[in-house]
Amino acid sequence: MQVVVDNSAGGDPQFAAHVARGLRERGLEVEERAPHSGSIFDTAVHLLSAGMVIRVPHAPERAERDAIAEAVREALRHRSSLRRRTRTVPVHLGESRRVLEWIDLFDT
Repeated sequence: MQVVVDNSAGGDPQFAAHVARGLRERGLEVEERAPHSGSIFDTAVHLLSAGMVIRVPHAPERAERDAIAEAVREALRHRSSLRRRTRTVPVHLGESRRVLEWIDLFDT
């Protein structure tokens, strides 16, 4: 499955790279999207969101969902602060705003 790590809103590029690396390690094909020029993600305002989304072309099978969740949780565990570790990452259906799942450290 082709998975997109969409950091175009300007979230943390190191976190996005860590998630992308984890997805590749789990055998998924990954496209990374860098922030648009001029994108600014205000972490003081967005306390719940990591500032990036995962995009999938179709609802993932159970094994694919588990691989995505493991990669995101692993990256969240290595965040520099508790505030950054407790953020969530949405999984969107394609380019839509429809969220299939929210991933955080607390859903295991």
